[in-house]
Amino acid sequence: MLKGFDYGYIKKFDKLALAVSGGRDSMVMLDAISSVVDNDSFFVITVHHNLRGDEGKRDRDFVAQYCREMGVVCEIYEEDIPSFCAENGYTVEQGARIRRRQIFADTVKTGKAQRVVTAHHLSDNVESILMHVFRGSGLKGLCGMNIDDGILLRPMLDCAREDIDAYIEEMDIPFVEDSTNESVDYTRNRLRREIIPLIKKVYGGLDGNVARLSQRAEEIVSFLDGYCKDFVLDEGEARIPIQVFDKEDAVISQTVINAVDSITTRVDLTSKHIQSIRSLKDKQSGASVDLPFGLKAHRQSDCVAFALCEKREYSGVINGYGEYDLGDRLLTLSKEFKDGLVCDLDALDGCLIRNRRQGDIFKRYKGGTKSLGDYFTDAKIPKRLRDNVVVIAKDNVVYLLPEYEISDAVKVGENTKRKAYIQIIKKDGTDRHGKNR
Repeated sequence: MLKGFDYGYIKKFDKLALAVSGGRDSMVMLDAISSVVDNDSFFVITVHHNLRGDEGKRDRDFVAQYCREMGVVCEIYEEDIPSFCAENGYTVEQGARIRRRQIFADTVKTGKAQRVVTAHHLSDNVESILMHVFRGSGLKGLCGMNIDDGILLRPMLDCAREDIDAYIEEMDIPFVEDSTNESVDYTRNRLRREIIPLIKKVYGGLDGNVARLSQRAEEIVSFLDGYCKDFVLDEGEARIPIQVFDKEDAVISQTVINAVDSITTRVDLTSKHIQSIRSLKDKQSGASVDLPFGLKAHRQSDCVAFALCEKREYSGVINGYGEYDLGDRLLTLSKEFKDGLVCDLDALDGCLIRNRRQGDIFKRYKGGTKSLGDYFTDAKIPKRLRDNVVVIAKDNVVYLLPEYEISDAVKVGENTKRKAYIQIIKKDGTDRHGKNR
C-alpha cells in the first residue's frame, strides 16, 4: 500500500478516468488504483502535447503499451499545443495545462467518467501554494488543491516524495523520464529545483508547515464562502450585484473568486486583478477589465459581469426547415410549435446566417427601421455580447435575430404558406435556458 494514498475515496466512484503521462507519479497512481478496483471501473487518458518530439511519442506509446498489457482501455489525445499557445498568447506551461483541464472537464461533463484522477502529491501542492503566494493571490490561493473539485480527484495529495519513490522501488514500477523536468526554463521547475531547496535550508519541515497553513486557510475560506455566494449564473456569465462591492473587503474578494470559479477552469486572480475588478464599481456601464485566459469583467448598470470573451463565427444559408450548425449550438426551423419565435419561412429562405456587420439595419416587427447597433442599445444587449449575436440577413437588411426578435419582413400573415418555429438549442439537446427540447 502507498502511504498517504486515499484508497477509501477512490472506492466511492463507479467509473474513473486516470490521467497517466508515463512519469513516475502517474504510474504509481495507476498501480495503486488497479490494486484495489477492477479494470472495468476505470480507463486511462494520456495527452500527447506534441512538444517534445520523439520523446513525447515515446511516452505516449509507453502508456498505450502498458495499458494493453494490463487489459485497460487507454484514450490518447493528440494536441498541437504549440499552435494552441501561438493562437491564444499562452506560454507553453499555460497552454498545456489549459488544454488538459478542458479535456478532463469534458470527460466528466459528458458522463464518460465521474472524475479524472491525477497524481498530484504533497510536494506538488506545496509548489502550487508557493506560486500563488509569489504571484500575490488571495486567501483562496493558500488553500492549494482539493482532493476532489468535482472534476479532478487527487488521492495522492498526502503522499510524500520519498514514499512515492519507495513504492516505485518496492513494487518495481516502470516509468519514463521527462527530460524537460530538468530544465529551469519553466517556472515550476525553477521553483522546485532552485528556490524550494534554498528555503528548506533555512526553514526545515517546509512541506508539513505549508500543508498546515493550507488547512487553516481552507477553514477560513469555507467559513467565508457562506457569505460570498451573492452572484447569479446565466448562460455562461456570472453577475455580481453592484451593491456587493460596498461590503467588507474580504467578502468582495471571495465573492469575485467564487464567481470566476463558477464559469471557468481555475483562473488565478492576484490582488491586482481583484483591485481592478473592484474599481469597476465607480465606472460607467460598458467599462471592462481584462483578466487571464480570455476572461473579462464588465460593468453593467446593476452588476459586474464575468464572461469568457471567445468570438463565434457563423455561416450558412437558410433553405427550408431543418437544423443549421452554429458551432456548439443549432438553429432549428421546425414545422411543429415550440417555445420561441415564429416566422414566414418563404420570406426567410435564402438569407445568410452570419455575425453582425457594419451598416446592418433592422425593421422591428410592428416597429420602425434603425441601425442594428441602435436596436442593440434599445434592447439593452451588452456590448460584449453583440459580436456573438446570430444574425440572419440579406445584404445589409436583418430579417431575423433568433435569440431576440423577428423583423417585419418575415412576420406571419394571411398569405403565409409555411410557418417556421425558431429555436437555438445546444448540441446536448437543451435550449438556451438549459431545458430539454
